[in-house]
Amino acid sequence: MKGLIFVEFLEMVDEKFGMEITEEIVEKSHLPSNGYYTTIGTYDDSEMISLINELHKKTMIPLPKLLKTFGHYLFNRFTIRYASMLDQFSSGFELLKKIDTYIHVEVQKLYPQAILPHFDFEQLTEKELKLIYKSQRKMPDLAEGLIAAAMDHYNEKYLITKEIINEDLSWVNFIIKKQ
Repeated sequence: MKGLIFVEFLEMVDEKFGMEITEEIVEKSHLPSNGYYTTIGTYDDSEMISLINELHKKTMIPLPKLLKTFGHYLFNRFTIRYASMLDQFSSGFELLKKIDTYIHVEVQKLYPQAILPHFDFEQLTEKELKLIYKSQRKMPDLAEGLIAAAMDHYNEKYLITKEIINEDLSWVNFIIKKQ
């Protein structure tokens, strides 16, 4: 997993819970990196899982909610870091339909070693989009937070429902319905 994700996660924990909590979860996670991340580095996924689990233990916030919160936070950070890329889209659906064919292509240019989730889509109706998430990381709640933040970014009212295809969460369909 790219270091940028770790950096943003720890910044979110600092902002929402305080530096003491950040330091505590890093210490209790017993990370090979010792919690020192660079945005361009690549780190084992298990480190993120350890950090999230320790934050869950400390805050008692359910893991799905923590991951969705992080997804929302991460998208908002992307709107600052990659504003010119996101400014090309006029709606959440337009952006979501371009995740694999544009967004992830650009990410691969910046971070060639990045292992990204795969997203396909089906336009079900004018107001309904099926986003098909497949990932070896099995973090659909993080993806859901990113999706929700994308819709919020374009000031769109929506409802997201989740259909678990593989019980291990490596394949999940999201149905996003504009209200």
